[in-house]
Amino acid sequence: MHRKILIIADIEGSSGCMSYSASSFNTVEWYDACIDMSLDVRGVTDALFAAGAEQVVIKDFHRTGYNLLPELMNRRAMLVSGYRNSPVPGIGSVYGCDAVMFTGMHASSGSSGFLAHTLTSRHGHIKADGKPVSELQIFASSLYSHGVKPIFFSGCPEACREAVDSIPGIDVYQIDKSSPLKDKKKWREGLAVAAAGSLLNTDTFPYIMTTPCSVELKVRDGETAAEKIARRWKLDRTGDRIFFRADTFDEFYSMLIKISYLTPFSEKLLPAALPLFNLFGRFGLSIVRRMRRDDIQKNILK
Repeated sequence: MHRKILIIADIEGSSGCMSYSASSFNTVEWYDACIDMSLDVRGVTDALFAAGAEQVVIKDFHRTGYNLLPELMNRRAMLVSGYRNSPVPGIGSVYGCDAVMFTGMHASSGSSGFLAHTLTSRHGHIKADGKPVSELQIFASSLYSHGVKPIFFSGCPEACREAVDSIPGIDVYQIDKSSPLKDKKKWREGLAVAAAGSLLNTDTFPYIMTTPCSVELKVRDGETAAEKIARRWKLDRTGDRIFFRADTFDEFYSMLIKISYLTPFSEKLLPAALPLFNLFGRFGLSIVRRMRRDDIQKNILK
C-alpha cells in the first residue's frame, strides 16, 4: 500500500471549471472554480487519510500555482503553492513521497479534450517521435529519478484515455465536461473513493518518456510567432512548426520550459523572478478570499 502521496492538482478537470474563463486568472468564474477545486482536493485527501495514507503533499500546479485555498484543505495535509526551480522543475521537493496522483487534469495540445493543452495553449501540439505529449507524461517523467509512481489520474474522458495509453495500469476517474455537474457532492464522493482505492495500485512503475527523441512543436499563433521562437533559441523551423532533438528527458523538458515561458534574458533572471511571480499568485488568492468570503467560510472544516 502506498502511504506517502503527492497530489498534483490542476483546474481544467476539476468540478467547477466549465469554460476557459473559469481557468483564467482573476475572473468571476475563476473565484468559484478555486473553491470547487479546493473541495475536490480536500475530498481526495480526506479519503486518503481515512484509507491509511500517512502523508499527503498537495502541489497546486495551475497557472500561478495559487488556486487552492489553504483554509479549505485537510489540516493533516501539506499544501505547496507556487513554483520552485529544483529539485523537480516547478514542483520542488517531493518530500519522500512514493506515489503521485494527478487530479483535475486535461488532455494534450491538439487533442479533442476539454481545454486541451500541454504547458500552454499557445502550442498547437507537441510530438515526440511523432506521438503527442501530455502534461501527465512530462510531470510523471520529472518525478522518475525520485522513484515516484504515477497511480491515479482524473480529468475529462479524452484526458483519461491518454493517461491509460501512456501509463498502462494507472487508475482513472472521469469528469463529463459536456455540461455542468448536477451533483458535485456525488461526483466528489466517487473521485475520493477512486483515489483511495488507487493506494493499492501495484500495476504501475516510475515513468519516464523514451529518449533520445525528435520533437515537433506546432505554434498556434502561426509562422511569424514560430520564427521568433526558433530564432530566440536557435532551433530548426518549417512554417509554424519548430523542431529539436533531445538526448535525455531533462534536455526535452528544459527546452520546452524555455520555449513555453522564457527568453534568454528572463532565463537569467529566473531565480529572482520566481519569488515575485509567487507573490503575484498569493495576491490573486487574496482576491478570491475577498470576493468569495461567505462561500469560503461555510466550507471551512470546523
